[in-house]
Amino acid sequence: MTEETTPEEIRILARQAGLDLPEDYLQELLLAWRHVRAMAARIPKDPPMAAEPAHVFLPATFAREG
Repeated sequence: MTEETTPEEIRILARQAGLDLPEDYLQELLLAWRHVRAMAARIPKDPPMAAEPAHVFLPATFAREG
């Protein structure tokens, strides 16, 4: 996501997702998109395998005592 997404591209993506939004809602979606982009950019692109939840879960931590 290096280049800016145009409002027309957002409209097309919304239509392809099956969203038939009134203009007011579409404007809210356009305003929110920059925040969605910022959040998506924070997702690590190539996390180490050790970061997988299945690799860091220790069942003994949740074992019942006595």
